[in-house]
Amino acid sequence: MRLVITDTGFIWNQNNPFLDKYKDIVLVVCLCGKAVTDKYECFVSPFTEDDIVMGIDTYGIEDRKFQKLASVGRELNVALGYHDDIVFLTDNQPSSLYPFYVIQELNQYNSLHLVTMLPLKFEASSRRNGHRELLSDLSKLDSILYYDMNKLLEILDGKTTLPQAYDYLKKLFGNIMPCFLNGIDTMDSKPCSFDFSAMKYIPLEGGFDKLKLFIKDAIEDDIKLSTSGASRTMGFLVRLPSYPDASNRVKEGVEKFSVSLDGKKVCNILREQRIKLAEANQIPFKSEECLSVGPCAGTCEKCDEESQYLRKKMQNIPEEKRVYPQFDPREEMEL
Repeated sequence: MRLVITDTGFIWNQNNPFLDKYKDIVLVVCLCGKAVTDKYECFVSPFTEDDIVMGIDTYGIEDRKFQKLASVGRELNVALGYHDDIVFLTDNQPSSLYPFYVIQELNQYNSLHLVTMLPLKFEASSRRNGHRELLSDLSKLDSILYYDMNKLLEILDGKTTLPQAYDYLKKLFGNIMPCFLNGIDTMDSKPCSFDFSAMKYIPLEGGFDKLKLFIKDAIEDDIKLSTSGASRTMGFLVRLPSYPDASNRVKEGVEKFSVSLDGKKVCNILREQRIKLAEANQIPFKSEECLSVGPCAGTCEKCDEESQYLRKKMQNIPEEKRVYPQFDPREEMEL
């Protein structure tokens, strides 16, 4: 496996501490024309000060940084070698996508995987358009992990600065890196998209044309008839599973929930109550904190499994010995 980053990425760059443990497989594509670190292998693009264009900033294939990298695309392809899996770690900085865009046309023997983000809604249209252009063709990919940072900023609601939000995402992706990197080897079919709620790759029926990455530079709220049977997860569409029985209560349970920005708060409150219930009744119980940062329904399959486990354990305790910690959901939500 090979991890590809650039020296211009906001999250994925040579200063990201979570890349230290993967230093033997990291390649830094230095778009600014000079090696930026001794820690990782560097591929230096022939960009020079003479290539700097004063005036309106350009992004995408019109950017001189992109053109200079494209001029040595074959050398970059050779530098990547035959590692089977090439993972491009990118973010909402358009230039972080340049190595992916260059390599996708030259690649023959490697499997390509992309980690990227939705451009911020308040960014300049030139940046958003450049990002869109670089993701216009996903047909060469085997998997994608696509994150909508706009949803995170909505949840934070002005309570933190943009640099702090980027630091948060560094930690988030750093913590789940083993999950999405190991998941590449366990994909049953291709192409796949990474589902944050399930923390695994899910096959995309019909290929990447099912992904709606850009709809008015944001996530579309209304599901049209053409996408009937699809569910939106962290910025892209995935097909809902088919159920053998239309009256199956599992189907009803999955499809009745609606996400909200309070969902994460509900999730944390219910998780705390499950922990208190287990402690009060001396039930062995371990609940890992949910890593999802997007809007949710407040409960999911993982939550239901924990609740079912506790119900079974409580049934084994005589009724007169059961302890139920006091819980007022209205009071908790007001905190």
